Amino acid sequence: MKISIIIPVYNVENYLAECLNSVVNQTYRDIEIIIVNDGSTDNSFSIIQQYQLHDERIKIINQENQGLSAARNAGMKVASGDYLWFIDSDDYVAINACEEFVKHLCTGCDLIVFNRCLFDDQEKEIVTFNDVNKIYNSGRAYLLNAVKYRDFAAPVCFKIFRRNLIQTLQLRFTKDIVYEDLLFSFEYLYNSNKVIVLDDNLYFYRHHRNGNITSTIKDKDRDVLYTVGAIDRYLLQRGDRNDLYDIMLFTWVYNSIIIKYICIAPFSCKAHRIIRDILEDSVFHKYVSNILTINNMPFRYKCSAWLSLNCYPLFVLFIYSYFKLTRIFK
Repeated sequence: MKISIIIPVYNVENYLAECLNSVVNQTYRDIEIIIVNDGSTDNSFSIIQQYQLHDERIKIINQENQGLSAARNAGMKVASGDYLWFIDSDDYVAINACEEFVKHLCTGCDLIVFNRCLFDDQEKEIVTFNDVNKIYNSGRAYLLNAVKYRDFAAPVCFKIFRRNLIQTLQLRFTKDIVYEDLLFSFEYLYNSNKVIVLDDNLYFYRHHRNGNITSTIKDKDRDVLYTVGAIDRYLLQRGDRNDLYDIMLFTWVYNSIIIKYICIAPFSCKAHRIIRDILEDSVFHKYVSNILTINNMPFRYKCSAWLSLNCYPLFVLFIYSYFKLTRIFK
């Protein structure tokens, strides 16, 4: 059973060796390593070439800079493995990761979701996300359970995908948007069968601190509306209405953008313009409104939703004050 590992690379010369060392030294040897150099202007391509000289499993795709989604898509086109693993080139993985995966892949699952650690180079801070070992009969069952307990992780790096299912669904990463992982993961999970969740820490995700707050506020974050709209259309086409999908989109957008912006840049005019654009979007507005009608919804969720629709200044004050004491959403 072969695993194809797809690694997009763009200007990561300081971290690339650590990433590639963790991959080429996997204890399970039947792997294909596809490295997509996405127009790097630093020494990344030379580093890749040196690794290829010593490992025939490495395939290199060299292309002009097109972005993360295009690089992943290019890797998928040439992949020949039974399963796919997408790894970011500034992260690294446990050397026994593939060996652990194969133990479970042989049972015929469509997806493996596994634990990960978030670490910070500056402070060496490590945060572990604690999943528990569990088997689900369908991707939708996993998705809804993960949303219910607020531990759904959108990034594809923490998942192993069956290649022939991706081909059947004709899945590709949408180019030129951010938050492309959520759309890809959602469509795959919605159509998958057996899902296995592992509590092993097999992926180490590098958190880059940036002292410049204004650089964190990005106009491209409005792309979240594209993803929300795409998922909304996907569900409408299938006549599938479930409160947990409303909760998923509501909490995901709040966590990834709105709460982050309010907490790190409460006085940024640009941040508030982006937040207002998101809240005023007709599709997302529908999901926020639906939160108010869901039974057994925690008060803090309903309060946040109501304030965001009816009194924006109080909404900002509520989020900022509450979040300084505790995290509202996990």
